[in-house]
Amino acid sequence: MDKMMEFIDAMMKSQKEFMESWVNSQKQFIESWTGAAKTMQESLLSYGGQEGTTKEMLNLYKSTLTTMVDSSKVLTDEAERIQETWKNAIAKQLDMSRDMVKNFSELFHKAA
Repeated sequence: MDKMMEFIDAMMKSQKEFMESWVNSQKQFIESWTGAAKTMQESLLSYGGQEGTTKEMLNLYKSTLTTMVDSSKVLTDEAERIQETWKNAIAKQLDMSRDMVKNFSELFHKAA
């Protein structure tokens, strides 16, 4: 029974580490993309003295990019919530599986 519990503990640990790494990598990717988009926007808008069509085009670009960045932030926040919920559900499921194996092992041990 101890070997089985060690195996389940090792499996649960690796799955938990995977979930945490996955959530963190997704979060870092979105944060990096958002930061890069903002930096690009700031560099394009730092040109002074635009007139006419160029100024209008840059303002339109700024509006579009700002909307994209804001939407990405909302999407990122929601994705993080979903990932955290999923990670917690998996952790609880693994704990329940561990308890089930323990209970079945004890039951079979008593029956033998």
